[in-house]
Amino acid sequence: MCPRRCPAKGAKTMPGAEGPVIIYGGSFDPPHRGHVALAAAALRQLRPAAFYFVPAFRTPFKDLGPVPFPDRAALLRAALAGAGLGGRRGVKISSFEADQGRVVYTWETVAHFRKLHPGAPLRVLMGSDCLAGFSGWRRPDYLLKNSELLVGLRPGYSISRGGAPFRALAGRFPEADSTAVRAALFLGRRPAQLQPGVLEAIERRSLYLGLERRLLKRALTPARYRHTLLSAELALELAPAAGVPQQKAALAALLHDCARDLPLSEQARLCRRGTPRRAEMLREAPVLAHAWAGAALAEKKYGVKDPEVLDAIRVHATGAPGMGPLARLLYLSDFANRGRGFREARLVRRLAFLDQDAAFRAANYVKLVYTFSGGGWVHPLSVGLWNSLQEKKSG
Repeated sequence: MCPRRCPAKGAKTMPGAEGPVIIYGGSFDPPHRGHVALAAAALRQLRPAAFYFVPAFRTPFKDLGPVPFPDRAALLRAALAGAGLGGRRGVKISSFEADQGRVVYTWETVAHFRKLHPGAPLRVLMGSDCLAGFSGWRRPDYLLKNSELLVGLRPGYSISRGGAPFRALAGRFPEADSTAVRAALFLGRRPAQLQPGVLEAIERRSLYLGLERRLLKRALTPARYRHTLLSAELALELAPAAGVPQQKAALAALLHDCARDLPLSEQARLCRRGTPRRAEMLREAPVLAHAWAGAALAEKKYGVKDPEVLDAIRVHATGAPGMGPLARLLYLSDFANRGRGFREARLVRRLAFLDQDAAFRAANYVKLVYTFSGGGWVHPLSVGLWNSLQEKKSG
């Protein structure tokens, strides 16, 4: 094992000697410029006999539909081609972890490649952000005995952290915030951290809710579609503090108004069953029907099965007692997104970044005051939400 710091600058293999085997694991969801730069440096500096990209079975956001391995492998191939590494001898994409159908720990991956390459020196490639948490990995002793950590410096993380011996790659490597990249993709944007070929493959395969956005754009007016994107934007910004997975937040917000531009007769048909006070609502406040119709349409047309997402869509217009984190997040994002020009929405939006619970209560209050002051009909679920929040506050 090399010393505490063992720079790999200019490292070359001895004549006649076989180079090391490099293992680069991660979600690669999606593969970005930071991944490619780190891999290119390791290939250039160590000249390995083999270099394996090993996409994980599960991605960091373990919710509705993580991008399947075949798609992530295709995105990796596009990223490598864009960097001039496509088809390079010895560079492979391994399906080992994906084939296990479960979360696989790095020591298991090292054990697999140890059997595949008996006697070859193994290097586990990572950024310095991963090294910082190495002490919490499963079986670190096995990893250090059977492989060497190969680390590239990324912004915001010291190369000396981690408490484990490693080999340092020469240079500094760009960090792409994968969470921010995915958020941009969910909104249909083209983040600069991704190569053009990767973006084209994502669009061609309709990944990161691309299919849902395409169908919505056809079904909604331009103004309504813009509202859904702005709702999703705010939901994604608030999701971490709410403890809601990115993809759930984006999906619920994108689909919450999916039935809004349907004729009322079709909305009424879709929400025929399981809608509280349906007849009264259709007579007194038919605009609310789109929420229950939207949940039915999300399941029928868009294939949504997650009960949390469907429930959030169902009650986003009225609210209801006992709403879960996703439903509360959608209620707030629909009310306070940047497309809402009235003063109360702006105030609630600012408050949401400081205290989401307080912002949620404020949104419910503003809705009730607006409806009562206009002499409109208030759905009993909205009143029930207000009463439950007051009881919770007083308790």
